Amino acid sequence: MYPIYIFFIYSTYIFNFLTPFTDETLEFNDKIWDKCGKELRGDSSRDGRLVCYRLHKHLLIRKVEILSSEPFILQYHNQVHRRLAKRAVQEAEALRLEQLKISGFTTTPEKSQVRAANGTWLIHTGRPSFARIFEGLQANINSLDLSTAEPWQILSYNADGYYAPHYDYLNPATNVQLVEGRGNRIATVLVILQIAKKGGTTVFPRLNLNIRPKAGDVIVWLNTLSTGESNSQTLHAACPIHEGTKIGATLWVHEKIFSQNTKSTGLSRQNSLARTGGKTIT
Repeated sequence: MYPIYIFFIYSTYIFNFLTPFTDETLEFNDKIWDKCGKELRGDSSRDGRLVCYRLHKHLLIRKVEILSSEPFILQYHNQVHRRLAKRAVQEAEALRLEQLKISGFTTTPEKSQVRAANGTWLIHTGRPSFARIFEGLQANINSLDLSTAEPWQILSYNADGYYAPHYDYLNPATNVQLVEGRGNRIATVLVILQIAKKGGTTVFPRLNLNIRPKAGDVIVWLNTLSTGESNSQTLHAACPIHEGTKIGATLWVHEKIFSQNTKSTGLSRQNSLARTGGKTIT
């Protein structure tokens, strides 16, 4: 009886995330990829908060870069060791990655596809390498409570694969049960496991920011304001792949764990992340 109960709870937990929640209506046009060319970084001469610093922990030194101060976007360089990233890629390839498509409301079917990628969901510790990555992220980005995150969403973008400009935060009107139970997606943690030879950058068009991280880098950004309201500046996209394959794993961090008895802790940690630049809070 007990194993059956656990299976039921697990199945219900995963089922809640099989439906794509990002339902922002997006329109395709020839200009959506305008900023997908060369890498674009923030200008530190205009914003003195855009700095790099070294994070010392457990005899390791991590380079952290603040890419944007509003909204707050961090890049953790070499957060995941390249060998661990390769093992995670092998584990991802062994999973059943199904083609994911999210259609927008356009009249031309071939241009209505918002995302062209293969992907799947995986619980945080569902595979050894992903478990190690998750534990390492929580140890180094402890301003966020990653236990409140949805399961890993693993995406593989092949030639011509992309994800058009979209938001990660949820529309409360169309995701009532999830937002009321767990709060919104206050932060996104994107782990780059493999980069494409050409293309595949992550672009924030409203910020004039186009990021080409290396395998093992982690990009973290806040999707909501300190008030809990959505931040429209977080519009972002995965640029088209011209050659090779890009594989990434995403954690969407919510305000609280899915439980009626769990108090909201993620939002206060979100504020701490912005105040401390992702550094350890003691």
